Amino acid sequence: MRILLLEDEESIRGFVRINLKRNDMEVIEAEEGEAALALAETEGPIDIALLDVMLPTISGFEVCEQLRKRYPRMGIIMLTAKSQEEDKIHGLELGADDYVQKPFSPGELIARIKSLYRRMKPEITEIEPASVVEDQAKLDSAAVKETAVGAERKLSEEVPALAQLRAPVLARIHQELRVVPFRLSVVERKLWKHEKEIILTPTEWTLVRLLMERVGESVSRDYILTEVWGRYYVGDLKVVDVNIRRIRQKIEKNPSDPAFIETVWGYGYRWKRGVDQ
Repeated sequence: MRILLLEDEESIRGFVRINLKRNDMEVIEAEEGEAALALAETEGPIDIALLDVMLPTISGFEVCEQLRKRYPRMGIIMLTAKSQEEDKIHGLELGADDYVQKPFSPGELIARIKSLYRRMKPEITEIEPASVVEDQAKLDSAAVKETAVGAERKLSEEVPALAQLRAPVLARIHQELRVVPFRLSVVERKLWKHEKEIILTPTEWTLVRLLMERVGESVSRDYILTEVWGRYYVGDLKVVDVNIRRIRQKIEKNPSDPAFIETVWGYGYRWKRGVDQ
C-alpha cells in the first residue's frame, strides 16, 4: 500500500511514518501542499493520502479538493487538530473519505487506513479460475455418466451439489447489481446510470452498493456507519449524511428533491424501488 503523507511538523510526520512502515506501507512524504500535489503526479499511483489541514501555504482542504478532482478513486483521510464540526464536514464535502482528529493513537490511524483500503479494492474470488474449469469438467463427466448408466435419478444429487458449489464462484466473478436505471459492477467497482459511468470515491461506491443491495429497505445511519466505515469507527454520524449528499449530487437530477435515495427522517436512508429518470 502506497501512502502520501502531507504533514508540515517533522515530529508528527516522523511518528506517523514509523507506524505506517511498521505495517508494511510505503510512505511518500511532503511538508507543503504544492509538494504533495506534485508528488501525487510524479510518484503515483498513490493508494491513500493522509492530509494535515493546517499547512503553511495552501491548506489540506485545497489539496484534498485538487486530489479528488485528479484522482477520483484515491483514498483520502484528513488529519485535523480542530474539533469544530464545520471543519470535519468541509473536508468530507470536498471529497475526503474520512478524518482522524489529533491527537490520535497509531492503532486508530492504521485501522482507519486499512478500513478505507478494503473499500477501495475489488473483491477476490475464493476459488481460482482453474478450479472453476475443474468443476465444469466434473459436471460434464457426471452428466455423461448419468446418461450412460441410464439412471433415473435427476439433478438432485452429485451434479446439483457441484453446480451449487460452482454457482457462487461464477456469481462473484460476474456479480452485478441492477436497479433501473443503474448498473453496479462488484468486480470493477464502478457504477453506471443509463450506461454512462458515474465516478464515485471508494466510500461513495461502498455506500451505494449497500443501499442498492437493500433496495426498498430503510437502512439506519448506525448500520451504514458500521458497514461502510467499520465496527469500531469513532467518528460522527454526520459522515454518513455528507456522503449521501455527495452521492445525490452525482446521481440525482434534482439533489434537493431526490428520486433515488430517500431520507427516512430520524432513522436513515432508503434506495427507492421502480424509479427511472
